[in-house]
Amino acid sequence: MKQFIYILFLSITFISVEAQNKISFTTTVGTGISMDISSSMPFTWQVLGNYSLTERLSFGAGTGMTFYEKMLIPVYGNIKYQFGRERKFTPYAEFAAGYSFAPSKNATGGIFMNPSFGIQYPMKNKKKLLLAIGYELQKLELLKKQTDNYFHKEFKEQLSHPPVSVRIGLSF
Repeated sequence: MKQFIYILFLSITFISVEAQNKISFTTTVGTGISMDISSSMPFTWQVLGNYSLTERLSFGAGTGMTFYEKMLIPVYGNIKYQFGRERKFTPYAEFAAGYSFAPSKNATGGIFMNPSFGIQYPMKNKKKLLLAIGYELQKLELLKKQTDNYFHKEFKEQLSHPPVSVRIGLSF
């Protein structure tokens, strides 16, 4: 019985150490260069958890905050592919897709997509500095009201924000 408990303890320890090597977290901040004149320049902050399937391929889930006319909270899935072995500057591609929620009562969110290409620079203790450029698509619907002495109007304005996104971040 003691041997069984000892083997079980070693197995659990080995599995947890192996899982720690496969799990990473990333946080990024960024902005966008608007492709539409009427669109506002966004500010984004994202947090992402990744699980490495192989040395080059990982997938994960993330969330964050994006500020356009209203604040949006995207919840998305992510897949990332690293081109080649890790070296000083390693290129990668990633694709994130999900849904953005709007916490404001007069707005609703919509589809969120963000394909991007970037480079990562390894630092000490398995940390990596990231720089990515991509295309972001966020849908947003606002309820607008207009009132004067004679009329009270309400209408929905559907917005689509398609900026070229620029993000910098840290993976650990």
